[in-house]
Amino acid sequence: MKPFKHNLMNQTTIYLIIVSYLTGFLFLLLIRWYDKYDREPLWRLIFFSFLGGLSAILIASFIYLFVHPKFNFEDAILKIGSVEEFSKLITLFVLYKIIQKEFDEIVDGIIYVAAVSLGFSVIENIFYAMHAPYPYALLFKRFLFATIGHISFSVYMGIAFYVHKKIQSNYTGLLLAFVLSTLAHGLYDGVLFEPELIGLFLPVYLLLIYFQFRLLKVAYAFSKMKLPFKPENFVQTGSYKNIKCCNCNYTKAETLLFDNRIVYRCENCNHIILEKNLFEKLLKYYRPKFLKKYWFTRKYQEEIIVFNKKETAIYDAEKQRINAPVHDLHVWFQTENCNDLKQYLQTLEGRVFKQLGFKYLVKK
Repeated sequence: MKPFKHNLMNQTTIYLIIVSYLTGFLFLLLIRWYDKYDREPLWRLIFFSFLGGLSAILIASFIYLFVHPKFNFEDAILKIGSVEEFSKLITLFVLYKIIQKEFDEIVDGIIYVAAVSLGFSVIENIFYAMHAPYPYALLFKRFLFATIGHISFSVYMGIAFYVHKKIQSNYTGLLLAFVLSTLAHGLYDGVLFEPELIGLFLPVYLLLIYFQFRLLKVAYAFSKMKLPFKPENFVQTGSYKNIKCCNCNYTKAETLLFDNRIVYRCENCNHIILEKNLFEKLLKYYRPKFLKKYWFTRKYQEEIIVFNKKETAIYDAEKQRINAPVHDLHVWFQTENCNDLKQYLQTLEGRVFKQLGFKYLVKK
């Protein structure tokens, strides 16, 4: 962000502000959509994004009175990246009281720092557009790249901040997160500032987004807000369907709803019957870090699917259905998630993310 002088609140400026905030609102809806397990109130996200963006801009602008970056690769990291990511992190601490009651799961760390980053980017976009010959074209370009970039830079700080506030003092994690966010931000700006590096912009941009979603996936795996796959969470519909149970060959099953998804329960043996595509969606929901690439290829060739040493299921290849006791499904969907995470945190990427604060969330 560069300091600007603009003295006239003309009609074009008003339109730019309206368009920017309307576009920002659409981005906020998208951010909220990624909060799969316990969505934050929309009005609170809107308020926090606006106030957080304004606060971060003011903090950054104040620091820029004393820090004067040049537009080169080194200053992109050491000055621009560090100043703007620091301003977002400080904003989280300053405004924490606003979200304290709602800040109750790991994914919230990403959601709220993304809201601050969005608010920061919206204001920054307005300033840039006010001085551009084609302001609306610039807004579109910046929302496509700079806004998504700002969100991608800061996700690491959201995780570390959540752990620090809700789990355990996490200054090391916060420092690591700040360094990662600064490097990401500086790398993005740095390749834009250097003509000989401009060809690297798209790969760098895509890589930053890739790691953003990798971290989000880990946060999903650690979330405690998932609805347990248990009978008490099944909603009776009062209807039945002729479906053959692979366990007892009974042909009548009760139609149930689980989280607005249709599942069936055999009237005779109480086995749960799932369509194959729903089974895979539930696996993604409960165990997002499960290494399923080769597992599915192998298991779908078998009639009996062995989840682990105790839990099993029956696979009907012709009908593409999974048949299993509800307890076995619950254990394999939810309880085994902890083993997935322990394995993942031994990988190189996992070891880095672990130091952000995930190590405090792993059950011994």
